[in-house]
Amino acid sequence: MQDKNSPFDYIIEFLLDPHNPDSINGYEILFRIFLKEFNKYDLLKKYSQPEDVFGNFLSKILFKQNFSLNPTIKEKIGDETTNIVSYIYKTMHNFLRTKQKEVLKKYYTEENQEKHQPVIQKDEEGKTKEFIGVNEKVSLIVIIEAKEIADIIQKDFSESEKRTLCYMFLDDKSFFGKEISDDAAYKRKSRLKTLLTDFVKEKGFSLEGFSYFVQEYLMSEICEKFR
Repeated sequence: MQDKNSPFDYIIEFLLDPHNPDSINGYEILFRIFLKEFNKYDLLKKYSQPEDVFGNFLSKILFKQNFSLNPTIKEKIGDETTNIVSYIYKTMHNFLRTKQKEVLKKYYTEENQEKHQPVIQKDEEGKTKEFIGVNEKVSLIVIIEAKEIADIIQKDFSESEKRTLCYMFLDDKSFFGKEISDDAAYKRKSRLKTLLTDFVKEKGFSLEGFSYFVQEYLMSEICEKFR
C-alpha cells in the first residue's frame, strides 16, 4: 500500500473499502471532521446525538444498500478535476442543513405570528437603499431561527463586526463609536457583507430567518448597547 499523505487519503480508503478493518482510521478521521462541523449547528446539536446523525450521513448520503459507495461520490473520487475534499465538505454541510431544518419542524409547531413592517433603509436623498422583509405570516420556525442567528452573532462576531452590522441595517454611523469616513464605513460594510454571506450559507439559515432577525432582534440583542 502506498504511503498516505493526508487524513483524506485515509478517508478515501475507507469510502472505497468500508468493510476492510484496515480502513478504520479513515472512519475515525471522517467522524472527527463530521463532529467538528456538526457542532456548528446549534439546534441540531441541542436535539440530536452526533453519532446518530453521522450514521445517517453514512447510510443515506455516502453509501447505499449494503454499504456500497454512492456512485456519484465514487465517480468524484476517480475524477482528477474534482477537489474531493471540498466536495465532501459541501456534501456534509448540505446534509447538516437539511437535518437542522428537520429538527426545527419536529420540535417547533407551525403557529403563526403576524409580521411587523419590513425594514427599509433610505439614503440621504430619501431613495430606498436596502430592503429586507418577510412574508405576510411568520412561522414560529422562522422566529426560532432568527433568535438563533442573534445568539450566534452575539457570541461569535467581534465588536467591530457587530457595530458594522448595526450601521449596515440601521444606517447610523454613530454605532461605530467614533468618527469614521464614508470610505472607511463602506469598506467595513463590504467586508461584512462577504462575512454574512458565508455565515448564512455555512449555518444553513434561510433568508426569511435572517430578515426576521434584522426586524426583531438586531436592535434589542446587538445594537442597543452601542447607543
